[in-house]
Amino acid sequence: MSDPLTPGAMVVSLDFELHWGMRDHSPATGPVTAELVTSRAMVTELASMFVERSVRATWATVGFLFASRRDELDLFRPELRPRYERTELDPYLETVGRDEDDDPVHLAGSLVRHLALSPGQEVASHTFSHFYCLEAGQDEAAWRADLAAARAIAAAGGIEVTSLVLPRNQWNPRYAAATRECGFTCYRGPQPSLGHRPGGSPTTLAARRAARLADTYVGLRPPPTTSWAEVAEADGLCNVPASAFLRPYSPARRVLEPVRLARLVAGLRDAARRGRIFHLWWHPHNFAALPQPNLDLLARLLDEFDRLSASDGLRSLSMRDVADVAVSPERGPDA
Repeated sequence: MSDPLTPGAMVVSLDFELHWGMRDHSPATGPVTAELVTSRAMVTELASMFVERSVRATWATVGFLFASRRDELDLFRPELRPRYERTELDPYLETVGRDEDDDPVHLAGSLVRHLALSPGQEVASHTFSHFYCLEAGQDEAAWRADLAAARAIAAAGGIEVTSLVLPRNQWNPRYAAATRECGFTCYRGPQPSLGHRPGGSPTTLAARRAARLADTYVGLRPPPTTSWAEVAEADGLCNVPASAFLRPYSPARRVLEPVRLARLVAGLRDAARRGRIFHLWWHPHNFAALPQPNLDLLARLLDEFDRLSASDGLRSLSMRDVADVAVSPERGPDA
């Protein structure tokens, strides 16, 4: 059974990035554009589903998407920017259209406002510019400028962002103090497994992709969960690490779907029964190509959450909620 002071929690976070998250390897044309435009509707559908089912989710949003118009975005572009050695990583080279109607894959202020008004939904940061803090050519000064811009464009819309998700899970612990000083209280650390370590050569990245795929379908253990005692770190930040990526449905692997669901359910049950945290994440665009089977799987997971909530007190918490609970004196030092 779970500790009554700190019962288990399910955390859901989504990386809301549209084309900014894939621009270094996929141009904003052709099939990619169609899928990303479709994923805009998925944002509102998922938000409605979460509100209806009382799921508190964290939407880690690229700062560029807070703008509805290019001239609005231009007001917040920092003067100090990363100078990546790999120029394809530089988002400031991307052409941005006039407004959301003209460029729905780079501007999304209306969707951000919708999320901010949806009960239980936390709008968080995915950095301002989809910043890669382990890549050559960036430094702490550029990192601070990026986070300041992310907070500023959010604040202009009446939103305070305090949770942070790192693009490509590239967390740089040397930037912890800067992150805290910029107003952030927590971040989503990488899933603690070999396949989810950030960075590396193309060869090791391919090996890690294979490891992640195997982990999704044939892992011998449930996805990792996090104890409450591990959340608050000595540097003053809270780490709410990932437990599992909700990989999109694949018709080619449909016979393995029961195994995938069973592993995710096992992670939820472990969190519920041991009073730990299960953190599930994905991108809204992951559901765009085949929405129904993806939504069906999510609904089955949420059905299991409802059962565990009733039997073991499992709670739905946002990343901000977890940080608040982790540093709460009522929780107790040994909880």
